[in-house]
Amino acid sequence: MENLLKLHMKPDVEYAELRVARISNLVIEMKNGEVTKCVQGTDSGLSIRLLSDGALGFSSTSKFGKNEFARCFENAYKIAKNMDIHDIKLEDVSIESSTAIWSGRKKHADLSLEEKIRYIGELYALTKQYNEIKSVTLSYMESTIENEYYNTHGAKLLTRVPRTAVRMQIVAHSEGAISNITGSVGGTGELEILDIYPPAEELKNKCASAVRLLHAQRAPSGLCTVVADNALTGVFAHEAVGHACEADAVIAGASCLAGKIGEKIGNDIVTIVDDPTLPHQNGSFPYDDEGTKARRKVLIDHGYLREFIHSVETATKLKMSKNGGARAESYAVPPLVRMSNTYIEGGDYTFEEMLKEIKFGVYAKGSRGGQVDTTKGTFQFSAEEGFLIENGVLTKPLRDLSLAGDILGVFHQIDAVGNDVKVGHPGNCGKGQWVPVSDGGPHIRIQNARVGGG
Repeated sequence: MENLLKLHMKPDVEYAELRVARISNLVIEMKNGEVTKCVQGTDSGLSIRLLSDGALGFSSTSKFGKNEFARCFENAYKIAKNMDIHDIKLEDVSIESSTAIWSGRKKHADLSLEEKIRYIGELYALTKQYNEIKSVTLSYMESTIENEYYNTHGAKLLTRVPRTAVRMQIVAHSEGAISNITGSVGGTGELEILDIYPPAEELKNKCASAVRLLHAQRAPSGLCTVVADNALTGVFAHEAVGHACEADAVIAGASCLAGKIGEKIGNDIVTIVDDPTLPHQNGSFPYDDEGTKARRKVLIDHGYLREFIHSVETATKLKMSKNGGARAESYAVPPLVRMSNTYIEGGDYTFEEMLKEIKFGVYAKGSRGGQVDTTKGTFQFSAEEGFLIENGVLTKPLRDLSLAGDILGVFHQIDAVGNDVKVGHPGNCGKGQWVPVSDGGPHIRIQNARVGGG
């Protein structure tokens, strides 16, 4: 493949790269004990990206062969020549040659399709003990992505990354009240992921939450002390901080963190990391889609903004170091600046110590999503459920709980960080393309947070 890339080079092409991908996947969906979807498939293709006269051209194809490769290269070349912008530079591109084959100790193939369906059915049976649970949808997903990467600077990479996940949606109903809860477990690896992150444990916790919400009262509104659980802490790290640290947003003027590298923007106890090297996490990978070796990125270090997430292009523009942050949804699209596993690092507090110091406050758990404006630096998140904190004790269950504020201000309001870091909330982040990610962190305590009840 690398020989084909060199063979089609033109005098005015400064740089070119080739990605080849082979993807296999399986999705099994079960609703209320009945299989509603069972889809198994494969996909493969290649893409070429090249730089000519300061402009990038990109083209992809699902077909293989010398003639198809020639057409793909020519299409990328024509696109570059017809671009309006000719100010792109790519410095410090990959020159690595390596192989990174990730495989599990329990292979996907070790279980037959029938056994996987039976496994999902056994999970569903666990929900029957809850009379209020009226609908349960469970999905089992597995995939394996094999990538080859070549460029005209001599890079040659072969990687293999398997992923496994179970997702769940639970609907409870009682005396006119309805609650809806979602959950997921998963990561990079094969069937051993189901041992590392047991779906049964997550499913039981989510069922209990769904039932509890049926009898919860509306959350209070106003300013108060909030303790956020591991999951909500992770959503905050990803949505409010991670996206604002993506260097393409910084360059586009769409980040409130632009121009603040080296500045103190929060309390000393706040450190936020994006790390694709964590074992078994959903957002982990050995090399990004520009051939850059994955590495840990400390975005905020004890309150100081230290680093953005970069592609080669954004690192060149901002005169910073590339750090393996370019990811593509598939071979069919060019890589964008993306997060991986984003989390807040741990501190010294236990959960009980955080609660003990609160006379009146709110404990917020999980996430139902929210809105973030990285340009203005504002956010609003909806928690999945909550509890009232009264004199250091969790009391009444709460629903319709939201948390709002400004990104820069909240870092100074965090006055306690827990010692119970959990990273492992798998998801897919959308930014025109979808890529697998994880987030997490410890419990954190936020003073004078703005909360709202529905």
